[in-house]
Amino acid sequence: MTILAVSISAGTPEQVRQRIEQAVQEGAGAIELRTDFLQPLEPSVVSELVHVAHSKKIPAIVTCRDSAQGGAGNWPEEKRIDILEAALDAGVSFVDCEFSRYVLNSVRSRLRLALQRNPKARLILSAHDFSGPFEDLTGLYESIVTVCPEAIPKLVYTARHINDCFEGLDLLHDSNRDVIVLAMGEAGMITRILTAKAGGFLTFACLSHQEATAPGQATAERMKKLYRWDQINNQTQIYGILGNPVAHSLSPAIYNDCFESAGLKALYLPFLLEGGQSEFETFMHQILSRPWLHVRGLSVTLPHKTHALEFTHRKGSFLDNLPESIGAVNTLKIGFNGLVSGYNTDCAGAIDALTETLGIGRHGLHNRRAAVIGAGGAGRAVAAGLNL
Repeated sequence: MTILAVSISAGTPEQVRQRIEQAVQEGAGAIELRTDFLQPLEPSVVSELVHVAHSKKIPAIVTCRDSAQGGAGNWPEEKRIDILEAALDAGVSFVDCEFSRYVLNSVRSRLRLALQRNPKARLILSAHDFSGPFEDLTGLYESIVTVCPEAIPKLVYTARHINDCFEGLDLLHDSNRDVIVLAMGEAGMITRILTAKAGGFLTFACLSHQEATAPGQATAERMKKLYRWDQINNQTQIYGILGNPVAHSLSPAIYNDCFESAGLKALYLPFLLEGGQSEFETFMHQILSRPWLHVRGLSVTLPHKTHALEFTHRKGSFLDNLPESIGAVNTLKIGFNGLVSGYNTDCAGAIDALTETLGIGRHGLHNRRAAVIGAGGAGRAVAAGLNL
């Protein structure tokens, strides 16, 4: 099962102790102590915080991030390795070192000796790209594995578009070893959740948005409650809302609550899809060519309802008559064989709401005048419904 690790970036030891307690209460599977935020940053302080984590029976990852890889402060390399050594000598479960530093003999020799003194600990070798995807994600992964086969590779990059997420998910799914791959930013948010479906070793969450240690990091509470973290496995069926923007949508909360109540192994996610027809079709190809993702259906909102209609018309297996007359698809159903069907539920929903409010049947609309404000997919659906 993929570990939900809460990153703690508090500035004082007392604040860190409080955050450890909070992380335990919120059901974290592990904590990451971002010691590069600590003041004072001393080996003895880090050792004491590792002991606090032990007393709470929660695994700890100690990280003292290099500023070149997104770390806080500008700590010298010797200091950062001192911190990792102290954590290992205190019995920490994991230490995280940048791969770009580990390849240096001076760093590698010190960490290997410290790991020998704590043989139960594991080394995470990480790489970050805040500008975009890695030029060669698989090549970087293989380099880490070659240099240190026993390490856990951790590859974190920025997704400029949701379509940048799938290479990382493929690496997780295809790997036969523990590996961490995450995409930063709003477009990459889905990787933080779907890593549990793809078999990733862990993902990171925060205790509050103000304390997030990477762009797009969700809170532990949101991961556990909204996205049903503890229920996700490789058989979970995936649904979602596809549009731009989607962060404001209440659909994930509504559907995931319904899935929970019905006891279904299903998850509803927000898919932020920027761009037009080309980007829409690329996204659909990405999910349809990966049947192991088990994407079963999508709610389609602005600006993609006409894109969904065009896609279903040309490449789908079934298109209801109503979307053709409306000129918009707002629901895509994906069969187990990858065949796509397109529907429009805006029409029925709008007309049912209108007749219920007026206290009349549908035929009662025939002698009423109506004005439809707006010419988007929903507006066209209402107009079509009024003309039925």
